[in-house]
Amino acid sequence: MEASHDPLEALRTEHEEIRDVLNKFEGYLKKAATAQSDEDRNNLINRLSEITAFMDKDLETHFKREEEALFPVLGNYIGIETGPINVMLIEHNNCRDLSAGFKAKVNGYRSDKNHKALADAGNSLSRLLSEHEDKEDNILFRMADMHLSEDEKRGITEKMQTIN
Repeated sequence: MEASHDPLEALRTEHEEIRDVLNKFEGYLKKAATAQSDEDRNNLINRLSEITAFMDKDLETHFKREEEALFPVLGNYIGIETGPINVMLIEHNNCRDLSAGFKAKVNGYRSDKNHKALADAGNSLSRLLSEHEDKEDNILFRMADMHLSEDEKRGITEKMQTIN
């Protein structure tokens, strides 16, 4: 199967894009501690707002592609209620919760200038997301490679293309 038609390669590529955003995100969080002027803080808030918009749209789309296209098919082999897929679903929801909490800290940062609260919330989200992607790349996707047929992969790809 060509890589462009392999849903696992597509998801791995999305993980690389997410990692790139996380690297920028972590840099912005470090700058929060040194932002002295209102202009610096406003610039930082704008950058962090771009990151939260990415999480609301692109990251959520990525999660849905896994939850609605990959997990149901792979779950036929390894189960969904317990095991790796269940852990991934829990972590998706935890990421959503941490993202919502981080957005609240970004909004609070405008007035309270509490860079520690902002950094703590952002670092928690970044750490969970990074660890989560490592588990998917190194455990879940390898299981999928072992179990899924070419026809199943093609069907997953088709389903993923309808999710945006």
